[in-house]
Amino acid sequence: MMRWALLCLLALSPLAAAGEVRPTVASLDYCADQFVLGLADREQVRALSRDAGRPFSFLRERAEGLPKVRATAEDVIALQPDIVVRSWGGDQRALAFFERMGIRTVQIGYASDMDGAARVTREVGAALGQDARANALVASMPDAVPATGASALYITPGGVTAGKSTMVDAIMQRAGLENAATGAGWHSLPLEKLVMQPPAVALTAFFGFDDYAFDQWSSARHPALAYALKDAKVVRMTESRLTCPAWFVADEARDVAAALQAAP
Repeated sequence: MMRWALLCLLALSPLAAAGEVRPTVASLDYCADQFVLGLADREQVRALSRDAGRPFSFLRERAEGLPKVRATAEDVIALQPDIVVRSWGGDQRALAFFERMGIRTVQIGYASDMDGAARVTREVGAALGQDARANALVASMPDAVPATGASALYITPGGVTAGKSTMVDAIMQRAGLENAATGAGWHSLPLEKLVMQPPAVALTAFFGFDDYAFDQWSSARHPALAYALKDAKVVRMTESRLTCPAWFVADEARDVAAALQAAP
C-alpha cells in the first residue's frame, strides 16, 4: 500500500512541476471583464458579464465567442468557477452565497492614478495566477509626457467635469496637461470661470454614446461653453478606456498627447 502511494506521488510530481493550475473565473461587470480579458487565459474564462461586448468595453473584441452570464447567484454558481471578479456586479446576497459555495470573490480595488491602476492590475493578475502577464502589462504602460503648461478641461454631455483625485486628472497629468477644473472629484462645468480663463485643450468623452445622451438644459450645450472653447484644441478621448482603472489608462494619456502634437 505504501509503495503504491509513493508511485502515485512520483507520477503526479511532474504535473505539479509543469506549472500551477490556474483558477477558472467568471466576471460580473464590464470593468471586471477588462481585467479577465486582458489577464486570463481563454480556457480559464467560464463567463463574462453581459456587457462585455458593448461599446464601452475596451477589450470587447476579445469577448467574442466567450459565454456571457447574469450576475445572479444561480447563474454564476451553475458555471462552477473557482473565483468571480467584480467591480460592482452582483449584490451582497449573491456574494455571500458564492462564499458559502466555496467560490472566492476578487474585488477590483479603487484607483485614481497611474500607480493605482498598476497596483490593481497586479492584484487581479495574482488572483488569476497570471502574475507575469500582469507585470508585463504594467511594464508596458507608457511613461509620462513632459509638462507642457497647457490647461485642459474634461467635458461630458451631462455637463460634468473631472477635478483632482480622479483618473481623468491623472491622464491629463500623464499627457503633460494641467487640469483647468478646480477642486476634487466630479462636479459641474464652471462656465463663468471658463469664460474668464478659457482652457487651451478640451477633452471630450461619451458624446457619441446613446446611454449618455444629454438634454437641452445641459451646460455642455451652453453658448458660454462654446465661446470659451472656440480657440481650444479639442481631443476626443477613447471612452472605453475611461470606464475602468486598468493598465490601459496610460495608453490613453499617450494618445491624448500624440493627438495634441498632431493638431494644427
